[in-house]
Amino acid sequence: MGSRNTEGARFRSNRLAPNVSYPATPPPSSDRAIADAWFSDMDYTHAGGMQASGSLLAVPLESSPSGENGRVVFYDMATPWRPVRLPVNQWGQTQEAGTASLAKLSDGRFLLILGRAHANNLEFYRSTGGDLRSTDAGFVPLDNWNEGELRSAIGDREFGNYQNLNLVTQCDGSLFLVGTHLNSATGEDWIDLFRLTEESGQVVITKVAKKHLYCGYPSPGYDSGTNRQCNLDAAGGVYVDPWGQLIVYGTEHDNDGPGSSVKMMEFRATFPNPGCDSDINRAFVELYDDSDFSDRGLMIDHPDYTQENYSNFSSIEGFNDKASAVRYCLPSGWRARLYEHSNFGGSYRELSGRGSLNLNNVSFGDKTSSMRFLYLGY
Repeated sequence: MGSRNTEGARFRSNRLAPNVSYPATPPPSSDRAIADAWFSDMDYTHAGGMQASGSLLAVPLESSPSGENGRVVFYDMATPWRPVRLPVNQWGQTQEAGTASLAKLSDGRFLLILGRAHANNLEFYRSTGGDLRSTDAGFVPLDNWNEGELRSAIGDREFGNYQNLNLVTQCDGSLFLVGTHLNSATGEDWIDLFRLTEESGQVVITKVAKKHLYCGYPSPGYDSGTNRQCNLDAAGGVYVDPWGQLIVYGTEHDNDGPGSSVKMMEFRATFPNPGCDSDINRAFVELYDDSDFSDRGLMIDHPDYTQENYSNFSSIEGFNDKASAVRYCLPSGWRARLYEHSNFGGSYRELSGRGSLNLNNVSFGDKTSSMRFLYLGY
């Protein structure tokens, strides 16, 4: 991802180009596959939902033609373009190994969860030490869990057929499990959140939240065919950035994006850029089609401002005269102006600081035709 930042912040979009629609815009050539890891010494045909913890990557392998049990193999990704296979393995109890979840515990050891088919049965393991790069590294079994044991704090006891299950450690040491999947009955993409605890030596999993994510373009309700930009039955995962924010990524099964690219979507907080009120390179303005901050959105990150033609919203996904609400965050001295006409003409609404605004309440709903950032110094 050569076009992206190197500080661990969210990726933002790498499919921006003046007067070209997002679906037709290919990513820069610097965002590309640069290495392959082949399992030529092992008899498997499928690698499942993986997880990284720091620079360690756990990859589940299954579907062995010779009937071998599934297993999880590990890589050191400190140099991402040169992955190093580690000697440690963890064999599963069956031929199934669809997901691998990995997290470092407070005592320095690692928790590993191997999910069988659709992750409806989970095998829990804990490392014998804190260094998985050691030739002596290994795991001991802790517990087996079945979806029938699921508890719920939200009145929903559904445990989906997850393609990815990611462990997330809260700052106080609490463990959570995040699952991404597609509801086969409705075609909807979902992310579910579970809390992990222990009672009398047994793992307890409690469902605490769920959220419907929209993989469709240009808005919710377009989650099918070529409009689909991700599919959580293909793959999805979570990332915790250096500021502690949770970001969700989803991708697709095939490389049918422009230029044979693999389409991705990023799901982030409504105020996604920490430090946006002090650093112009983190400033943003996000416009919404509906006054309740729903339906289509147009995200304008200041670092990407030159990548699109914001002097004429007619050339940006037909967003001219559509904005009914706005969220924004700008450092002192900076303003964002929403203009009634293209090329920054007509009356305008000026934004400063940090906030959310229903544009209908200030008689500016469905009027924005262009926008620009300005430094006024006061």
